[in-house]
Amino acid sequence: MSEDKMLNNSNEINEIVVSSPIGGELSLEKVTDDKLEAKKKYKEVFVTDLSLMTGNVSQTALQVANQGMTLAQIAKQAPNGLFAATTNPANLSKFANGTTSTMVRDTSGRLVEHAGFADVGLSASVNPAIILSAGMQVMSAVSGTYYLQKINAQIKDMDAKLEELLNIHHDTNIGRLIAARKGLYEIANREFVDTTDLSAIRNYKKTTDEIHEEYIYRLKRQGKEEKKLSDIDFTIAFEASKLSLLAELIEIGTRMKIGGQIEIINGLTRQLKQNYANGFYHKYELEVEKIYSMIQQRSINELVDKNKKFKKSLDKLTDNYSSTGWGILAEIGIKTVVAGKSKIDVNKAKEKVDLERNKLSTVKKGMKQNKESDGIDKIIDEVVEIPFKEIEILYIPTENNKQRIFVPIEDE
Repeated sequence: MSEDKMLNNSNEINEIVVSSPIGGELSLEKVTDDKLEAKKKYKEVFVTDLSLMTGNVSQTALQVANQGMTLAQIAKQAPNGLFAATTNPANLSKFANGTTSTMVRDTSGRLVEHAGFADVGLSASVNPAIILSAGMQVMSAVSGTYYLQKINAQIKDMDAKLEELLNIHHDTNIGRLIAARKGLYEIANREFVDTTDLSAIRNYKKTTDEIHEEYIYRLKRQGKEEKKLSDIDFTIAFEASKLSLLAELIEIGTRMKIGGQIEIINGLTRQLKQNYANGFYHKYELEVEKIYSMIQQRSINELVDKNKKFKKSLDKLTDNYSSTGWGILAEIGIKTVVAGKSKIDVNKAKEKVDLERNKLSTVKKGMKQNKESDGIDKIIDEVVEIPFKEIEILYIPTENNKQRIFVPIEDE
């Protein structure tokens, strides 16, 4: 079949289907003329030949064009047809090993293996799935950078809160949290990252988890024992739990920038979702109430006991008196003093219960305001969906085997 014949044949192709042996299938449909009027823009992704041949696409192997183009502009550069697929990283990861087969569907809807079209742009030496994964990697890197920037804004705000806590004689642990925060912030701001940074992130997370567990244990112990409960302990546990979640978010964003780690990212997002749901940062209200309830129960029991004693002292005031004359006056006076003291004890017990109830309300209100100002909940909700977020990719097969790939961008 001559090249001219192959090119003519390519115009009859409506769909390119890439299949993997583990059940994954990716369908690239030809972009029809009616869709070319869309104003959305795309940028071309350039990948080194070595990366394409080995299937190893990393952050350093990718370049993105400066100029964005519309579908109509791209279509003019696609004599063999412009094809588009909408997929997610989790699905595309099924093609990572490169052992895929490529078929095409003609205008009649019939699937034909290669059908001569393979010689145009679907050479086995450069599988379409590899270059498509390069496009997905660019989108992943862009998303990773985007989320790291959002996280940076939150992690920077932690400085003021942690600095305030330095005045409460918990210098060692607060200092460790500040050091972890600064280290994570530096990594999140780097243009290029590597496995050394991933190791550092894990170490910072370990530090925050240790501090978090220490204060959670301390709070539970204070609840069970006769010790004064400090809202400072809650604040440190809250900030440590928050920083641990930020470390997980930064690791995910860092791996997105490095590339080729969608399976690991998939597992990390599941872990993040679970850790968030079970963590003190998310369940602070329930955890605070749980600890305060132990203390409040003691105070309520004390109030009940004081009320019983007061009632007994009142009953004794109406009892028959054993004395007569001046003696009865002394007996009445003693019982009145006892009743008065019991009444004072009851009032003090009531004040203690009210004080603890107000303290609980204050602690919960402060943490709620802190959490609402963070905006971390929304970031976590978005990040856990990354492996399954649908992304559109444009693909052009060419006769010189230099396959081209475009990814969408924000309007310029």
